[in-house]
Amino acid sequence: MAQTTEDMRREAREWLIKQYLSELDPEERLRGLDPEEVLKRYDPEARLRGLDPEERLRGLDPEERLKGLAPDEVLKRFDAEERLKGLDPTIIEAWLAKQRRDH
Repeated sequence: MAQTTEDMRREAREWLIKQYLSELDPEERLRGLDPEEVLKRYDPEARLRGLDPEERLRGLDPEERLKGLAPDEVLKRFDAEERLKGLDPTIIEAWLAKQRRDH
């Protein structure tokens, strides 16, 4: 039960919204909601429908973006320093030594 007029207004507003929302179709319910709230209501596939391929990729983390690409295509996306990150330094030194011998 409402303690103040402010509580009474809030409760009345909530009751009215609940009654009103039950009469609306799903699209009408989403109008006026925060975009993040709207996105939570859709599964990931539904969110991607209608987007061009570039927009679809923006939502994926970098690892997911590279899945399915040929190794050469994956390597083109990284500069030389990024390709070396995470490699064992001994492997890098061995590769550099081989390159020096070959050239």
